Amino acid sequence: MERVPGIDVSRWQGTMDWQKVAEAGYRFAVIRATIGDYYSDPRFFTNWSEAREAGLLLSSYHVITPNVSADAQIGRFFEVLGKRRPDLPLVLDVERTDGMSPQVITQRIRECLDGIEAGAGRKPIIYTARWFWDRSVLPSSQWSTYDLWVASYTRNPILPRDWQSWLIWQYSESGTVPGSGSRHTDLNWFAGSYEDLLHYAGRADEPPPHEARWHVRVVVPKLNVRNGPGRQYDNIGDLYEGDILELLTLTGDDVWVEFEPGKWAAFSLKGDPYLRLEIL
Repeated sequence: MERVPGIDVSRWQGTMDWQKVAEAGYRFAVIRATIGDYYSDPRFFTNWSEAREAGLLLSSYHVITPNVSADAQIGRFFEVLGKRRPDLPLVLDVERTDGMSPQVITQRIRECLDGIEAGAGRKPIIYTARWFWDRSVLPSSQWSTYDLWVASYTRNPILPRDWQSWLIWQYSESGTVPGSGSRHTDLNWFAGSYEDLLHYAGRADEPPPHEARWHVRVVVPKLNVRNGPGRQYDNIGDLYEGDILELLTLTGDDVWVEFEPGKWAAFSLKGDPYLRLEIL
């Protein structure tokens, strides 16, 4: 199965460098907005705008508190979201009892799901773990009509009893992510290819994300282009100071780079640099 990496974050990750997150290959992010009717994540607005600018596909999650009315909770959720529109469905995070019975928890989940769908126009995703769901929520054939984001820190995901498959798998709560302000960040897989993820987000016509590649820059006034990695090869053209080339191969008795098939230039000769290595 193809999988696409993503992360979920809250204020606990601190200041994020979302460009580094994107450059590391993470393609989606789910950002905490609210808990119950009393808490708005102070990092939500910054995380959302900077992750959006970095090109990640976005969603947001609300942590349900079963002891508070659904109207109050979902009202706060949409108040924080404002006019922001997620790429992926919104998420209801189900992992608290707040002293309530399974009957009350189950009813509150239904009410919150209905409220999110009414406000967003799309069924939300349910985030939960089997250890919580199976003991705290009453079984129903209704649940499998919602996509599942499962938390399971095991070799293979362990699903709650009401699902046979998962859409997103949170496989670690202690990952190391470039750009994260915390040593521990939740890591996730989306079940499918990047094209599948774009289709799920309703953005199937978009090109794949830009991947950083090594480039070299000419740092001398003029540089010969040869048809092999050495001065014994024929001179087939010239490069000039400031020219930038994508690096294909780095080799030679001194150091030579291939920047197009059959075209080589000296990176350094006898310790004298002719090109500078850059990531673009």
